Amino acid sequence: MSGSSKKAGRRMSSQKNLNKDLGDVTLNDYANSPVSNGKGRLKKAASNSVVREVKQLTAETDDRAWYEKLEDYEGDFEFVEEDGEDGERAVIVKRNPRRRRKTASEGDSIDDGGVEYPLDIWFLISEHIRPEDVSIFARICKSALHVVSTAKFWFHLYRRHYRTVPNLPERLQPECMVRLYGLRACVIRALHFTYPPFVNKLKAVTTFEGDPHNLTKRQCILMWHQKCKNQWLFFFKLKQSNLVLGRGTGGPTRQPDLLEMLEDVSANQDEGCKVLQVTCLNYIAIPMVMGLSLFSVSLTLARGMRHHRLNLAFVSDHMCYTAGKPNISDTSTVTLDPVINVRVLDWWHPMYPHATHTNYSPQDRD
Repeated sequence: MSGSSKKAGRRMSSQKNLNKDLGDVTLNDYANSPVSNGKGRLKKAASNSVVREVKQLTAETDDRAWYEKLEDYEGDFEFVEEDGEDGERAVIVKRNPRRRRKTASEGDSIDDGGVEYPLDIWFLISEHIRPEDVSIFARICKSALHVVSTAKFWFHLYRRHYRTVPNLPERLQPECMVRLYGLRACVIRALHFTYPPFVNKLKAVTTFEGDPHNLTKRQCILMWHQKCKNQWLFFFKLKQSNLVLGRGTGGPTRQPDLLEMLEDVSANQDEGCKVLQVTCLNYIAIPMVMGLSLFSVSLTLARGMRHHRLNLAFVSDHMCYTAGKPNISDTSTVTLDPVINVRVLDWWHPMYPHATHTNYSPQDRD
């Protein structure tokens, strides 16, 4: 064979080997390479691969700052393990080409990939929601919240769980549950008479239901007493401040007309109100504290160690929110002794004294 043919054969062999080595940069080209090239340099294939990758990244001119370009290439590279031509496993770096996300200034909004379902679907789902899960369902999305605020939802919830029970107030009877005004509050009250999980939860507590210490900073808007067999019941209706309820902080609001008021499903005159019911053995003369706010509560054992002694300190509304302890001269103290039982009743409680007569007594809970 002539010398020219031998040189041509070597060039073809080297060109074949070069094409074989061309490709992505692998870890085998660096740390796992069995033979060093003796000069401490990268293999030509690895060097060419890096150069090609850099050229691809810099092919398009971009005048943005470097920190503005980071988001464009976030997640563009990944490590993939593949089989090499020599049969060995190698980890290579690959680039995932993707389009740069448009900014808000470019006029296109970013699609979050969410799905908006029709409102009818949420109405169908609401027909299977348990009463104790209504709050969770309403926080799913705006459509679910809209469903919970409709009269249709509360009518269906009432029909699902209504059953004939004794001592159900007249306002909560089916013939009276056709009114839209205050429908939500009435359904919630009715569920505490008819829905077994709610009824059993109330029956589990017999004495000293609720903590009277949690009633501080509430204004007494009504107080009365009544005799029940050989005991005396003292009632204090305490209402939470409008600032705590999130009202009274904004500007003037539009007053709804009469039709809007009659169709207000969420209306509740007793919202933010609780009643402190104290049962005593004897009648006790107490001062008038209507219009004052409860500042402190003290519940201790009475002198005979058989019953309790309850002290309620009331001050003016503006003094209740000021720092420091008010003077004794500015405080009206209600002392009840001996105390047999103390209950804190929410507006939805069956024993809560509403405007209508309920004929509900403690013995009915047994």
